Amino acid sequence: MASNNDKKLTSTEIIIQEIAETILSGELKPGDKLLTERELAEKYQVTRSCVREAIRSLSLIGMLDIRPGGGSYVADSQKAIPANTVLWMYHQNLHEYGNIYAVRKLVETEVYLECFDHMTDAARNYIAQARDMLLNVNTETISAQEMEATLADIDLNIGNFCGNNILCKLMQTVITLRMEASLNILSLNSSRVSAVYYRCKILTAMLQDDRKIVKDSIRSFFKNSIKELNLNKKSNS
Repeated sequence: MASNNDKKLTSTEIIIQEIAETILSGELKPGDKLLTERELAEKYQVTRSCVREAIRSLSLIGMLDIRPGGGSYVADSQKAIPANTVLWMYHQNLHEYGNIYAVRKLVETEVYLECFDHMTDAARNYIAQARDMLLNVNTETISAQEMEATLADIDLNIGNFCGNNILCKLMQTVITLRMEASLNILSLNSSRVSAVYYRCKILTAMLQDDRKIVKDSIRSFFKNSIKELNLNKKSNS
């Protein structure tokens, strides 16, 4: 089993995280070919099915290109995936939301932490304004579409401020990828209230000088997000 300090991560999530980090660090560059599934399975001491799930998850958000019979390659960071293509892939993989959630958690966490690590005055001013704007949102009257658009706009701006073109592109892809599930969740007023609370918690943490507080607030956000998703599934079943 691959090792990781966070024992809550699954084998697939660990592989996703480690491959993504080699891409984001520049160790693997656009066009570089990954090791084969067998080689990766041996490297991480996991099954090939775990490796396959990780590769498919990373391809969903545009980090990897899978070439049938030719292996997997690092995608061009400047080439954005069209929204319709992302949505098509999402609908084809609804039953694999766990993998989508894993890469969403990875990308959004890294974007916010990167923004925190490279905080500028412009970013700090925007974050304060975004938090104040969210605090004034009337969750009883705002629609799910308006709420999702508001949250997406904040995430896109954080992506722009993070200073990493690859992460910015991935954030754009993830926003499209998550949209349908987010709209379903945000159809409930209680979920909109929760979204405002946890987002403001993250934004407030971003304005402090403690990276751990930021990371903890993001972790709380995703813990609540999966809870909201499960509640939504039960209410629709």
